[in-house]
Amino acid sequence: MIPSRILYVSLALILCLGLFTGCWDREEIDDLALVMASGLDLSEDGQLEVTLQIALPLGIPSALQSGGKREEHVMVVSAKGKEGLDILGKLQQQLSRKIFLGHRGVLVIGEKYARHGIDQVLDDLLRAPESRYNSFVVTAFGTTAKEVLNTTYLLEEIPAIGINKIQFGEFSLSFKIDEFLNAVASFEASPITGAVRIIKTGTGQPSFTIDRAAVYRGNKLTGFLSQEELKAKRWWHGEAKGMFITSQVEPKDKDFNGTITVEVMQGTTKIHTSIKDGLPEVSVTFKAAVRGLANNTKLDMNKAPNMKRIEAKISEDMHKLIADTISRTQKELKADIFSFGREVHIEHPDVWKTIKDQWMDIYPNVPVKVKVDIQIERMGRTQAPAHQKIQKYK
Repeated sequence: MIPSRILYVSLALILCLGLFTGCWDREEIDDLALVMASGLDLSEDGQLEVTLQIALPLGIPSALQSGGKREEHVMVVSAKGKEGLDILGKLQQQLSRKIFLGHRGVLVIGEKYARHGIDQVLDDLLRAPESRYNSFVVTAFGTTAKEVLNTTYLLEEIPAIGINKIQFGEFSLSFKIDEFLNAVASFEASPITGAVRIIKTGTGQPSFTIDRAAVYRGNKLTGFLSQEELKAKRWWHGEAKGMFITSQVEPKDKDFNGTITVEVMQGTTKIHTSIKDGLPEVSVTFKAAVRGLANNTKLDMNKAPNMKRIEAKISEDMHKLIADTISRTQKELKADIFSFGREVHIEHPDVWKTIKDQWMDIYPNVPVKVKVDIQIERMGRTQAPAHQKIQKYK
């Protein structure tokens, strides 16, 4: 006869096995529309327009696909409405598969909508459980999110993957959705994103690039940083490595442009804040070790006086660029994209408590001193210009 204790344990195990019979609410991938990117625009009639870039079943790249005719790998759908969830419902009516945001890697905000203010829809679109907060957010420059998502990208079968890879690279400013939302809600810093614009390739086909930055004040776009100004922000953001700097060291003549180009091998930023008459002042020091890439001058970089002159000129040019960029964020954009408020908060918490609510109004008048120190540590395989080498062997 089976002991009662063993009988009870056996019955309990049998009951537990019933709980593992399958996923009652599972969804097959064949039933899902995989959204790779989404876009937000303000339409001409003032409505919100949402655009989705969806991977086609045969458009998902695989190792088995090669050669042959280039086929469509994505479909793009759009719909208008008053608010996000209503629009998602309209989009779903266009699709035979259920919209799934778990693969979305990019959120594109149209320029017109960004200038209007983005609070209306962020909560609706990002509250969905499958939304990824580590997706990148970019702002369209001079165009709409819809146009960006309808633009092909020859290097990738799915254009959204192209945007993702550019954002992962070293030459583009990148911010993810969670970082962007934190900045929108912060008193200490202003939001910023990469700016994507449509260009034409050498073959005349449209493509896109991310070579600018979009600056926000709170929830509204106030302007863009240029390609040169973006260097200052990238340096501050710890992304100076690999940056190219070209300086006009000598006047241009018929034989030489008079320029020196260097590449940043390592860059650092140090910031110090102080309080004077109850208001903050900021001092920032930028240092970089660089290597020479191109010498389009008559100068021999092997000579110490020439080296010092080149270092001084590059430091002077970068000082002007960084100081002018900071000044523009203060006077024109009125947005603390360099997070000076955060440094004041860290170093002077008592003062910060009294000024944090007015920080965005105080920031435009904060004195900022900039110091730049650039040293050339490598000069390539040759120090003298090529023309001097040629003359030597004549």
